[in-house]
Amino acid sequence: MQQDREDFYLQKYLPLLNTIFKSNFSEIQSYDSLYEILKLKRLKFNSDNKYKGINLYIYEYCDNQISINYQLFSSISASSKKLGLARETISIYLNTYVPYKNLLFLTNKIECFDLVDKLISDAMQGLNLNHNIAKKIWMYFIESKDTVVKTELESKSTAAKLLDVQHLVITNHLNKWIKGGINGHYVFNHELSDLELKNLIEFSSLRKTRNRTVWAYNAMTLELISDPFNSIKKAAEYFNVDYRSVVKHLDTGLATKKGNYLVLFF
Repeated sequence: MQQDREDFYLQKYLPLLNTIFKSNFSEIQSYDSLYEILKLKRLKFNSDNKYKGINLYIYEYCDNQISINYQLFSSISASSKKLGLARETISIYLNTYVPYKNLLFLTNKIECFDLVDKLISDAMQGLNLNHNIAKKIWMYFIESKDTVVKTELESKSTAAKLLDVQHLVITNHLNKWIKGGINGHYVFNHELSDLELKNLIEFSSLRKTRNRTVWAYNAMTLELISDPFNSIKKAAEYFNVDYRSVVKHLDTGLATKKGNYLVLFF
């Protein structure tokens, strides 16, 4: 009898943990994602009148505290229009005691805040909700080794809109040193240090000049030392020097000692 009673109250008041469970440990069912956990709760929800006739009490939940004030809506649809949230999103989070964007969606007015505070704490245990919070993006565009355009953006969505690409493209390039970046833009979830920025400039320069034709001139006579090289790699091999040493002096107008020559690279 006690086990049956415990099962009943677990399902009634704590339906969402990092597992959906009964008190019998052998009957635990685990689920892979937050969406799947919330979806289970949504499936139990009577959706016949999903967009009308359902009173919705929406409370703010900030800094682990519930506001005593609430917004009352006559339907999910009405709350969706007012808050700018998808109706399906509201449905999924409804009565789960899991806040979404600092909002708690309930079909009943809170009578005991202490109890609900405990329910929220238990429901959020083990759940990764960070994906609901917009994270800043730092975007870098390397115009030259002396000119770097840094842009701080509020979210990946903002970056995707600015670069006119899909959200997934930003995700796939985030914090990754992919040649060429996104049309020359490199995106990170943190501001680069001076050393990181220096390395990024060098990496960007290598990409931009990889297949460029290179002319090597004798700095004393301004005569071509050889026929044009069809790549920086070929020029480096000719003078038996490191690839980066050619890149470093390319188009700078600064002479450098290579082999038996004082050379200018263009």
